[in-house]
Amino acid sequence: MRIVLPISTLITIISLTFLTAATAADFDPKDPRSIMNEVEARVNGDKSKNRLVMKIIDKDGRTRERVVQSRGLDFPGGTKQLMYFESPADIRGTGLLSVDYDDGKRDDDQWLYLPSLHKSTRISSGEKSGSFMGTDLSFSDMTSADPDHYDYKILKDSVKIKLGDAPEECWVIESRPKTEKAKSETGYVKSQVWVSKEKMMPVQIKSFIRKGKKIKYIQFKNIKQVDGLWTAHTIVARTTRGKSVESTTILQFSEMSYNNKDVTADLFVQSRLEQGL
Repeated sequence: MRIVLPISTLITIISLTFLTAATAADFDPKDPRSIMNEVEARVNGDKSKNRLVMKIIDKDGRTRERVVQSRGLDFPGGTKQLMYFESPADIRGTGLLSVDYDDGKRDDDQWLYLPSLHKSTRISSGEKSGSFMGTDLSFSDMTSADPDHYDYKILKDSVKIKLGDAPEECWVIESRPKTEKAKSETGYVKSQVWVSKEKMMPVQIKSFIRKGKKIKYIQFKNIKQVDGLWTAHTIVARTTRGKSVESTTILQFSEMSYNNKDVTADLFVQSRLEQGL
């Protein structure tokens, strides 16, 4: 299970929005693949604008703060995401363009623009498990997962976790990449996903990282509706090795909106990415 910087997409990271998917006639709450198909079929807000503050805390407690803005757009066959760093000054204008295809057999496209080099570089499949801009999120976390590339099983049929004022009932589902593509891009051995039965969205993820034998925890908090869409306004990602916390990334969204008329297809091209802010 990945996030989309929505990761879909956050769910991509920047537009992590989820809406209860229309329940299919053949939906089976006892079948983990059926559950995950419903999660991946959720409705995401189109023509989105987002702004957030990103805090990165290292193992010694030192904090770096970054401000990010993004745009999202649906297109026939997938979604597109464009994001830029506003601050600090040394990375201002750094951008990421992601094209996330619905076809799981097709590689998602991602380009990273670094103002210091005055050009963008395509992120290869082998690089997508790496850290995005020093955060606890990887490039692959920012694209949605194709359920056909994973094996699933239900670890717990019902468990309650507190998201707000009241506990929320969830399934706990184990996800294991079964294709070489999924294994290479994510770098995960397996993940455990807490899926809200009410909202049909992941609210907590625990991923086991192959390299370095680390564990990544992601929590989606402060979930509220924006234009009728369930949206996580705070995301906390934490990487641990053994009993030690290596780093923590906190994403706090301050602005979110959908159906913006000025979010058009001409924004989501490599030449626009390289213009910077």
